[in-house]
Amino acid sequence: MLLLEDFARPLLVAHAVLGAATVAVTTHFFLWMRKWVGGRGRGPGVRWFAVVASALYLSQFALGNLIYPVYKVHVRAQYLDLPPAVAAEQVARKQAAELIVGQAGLPATVRPPPSTAAVARLFDVKEHWAALGLPLLLVAAALAFRWDPKRDPSPATRWLLLVTSGGAALMAWAAALIGIYVSAIRAIS
Repeated sequence: MLLLEDFARPLLVAHAVLGAATVAVTTHFFLWMRKWVGGRGRGPGVRWFAVVASALYLSQFALGNLIYPVYKVHVRAQYLDLPPAVAAEQVARKQAAELIVGQAGLPATVRPPPSTAAVARLFDVKEHWAALGLPLLLVAAALAFRWDPKRDPSPATRWLLLVTSGGAALMAWAAALIGIYVSAIRAIS
């Protein structure tokens, strides 16, 4: 029995909801940061987004790590890394399609799944990107509290703020989109 295995589905839904919130807030953090470093935004709003984005990203990351063992066993090992399981599912889908469309006199077609090895590698890339996005976000959040555009008009600091906040938002987007794609191929069951 794996840790939290009995709660994997609801935790995956919570992970998806947190992911959507993380994408939204990190994106807003970057957009507000862009205005602020350009001299048009407000520091308190940027700092609020920094705190909320950090809390969401940390929660999302922690929850993802909690349900990762269930994914590793029930999705990766039992399906993505096991070609006979994919082949058996294709046979079952073709038989079901023949039963359903055969009654209507239509040809039964079943689209082959994408390469499951490629999907597994893509998920690994997503995990690395999410792990890179977290320190980027934490650095951006720390800088948002330490930096004042009036005190330090340095272009290097402005660029660092934009790169870290934008990189964190980009990593959140990439992780969310890849996570949705992989779950569409095979979710935790």
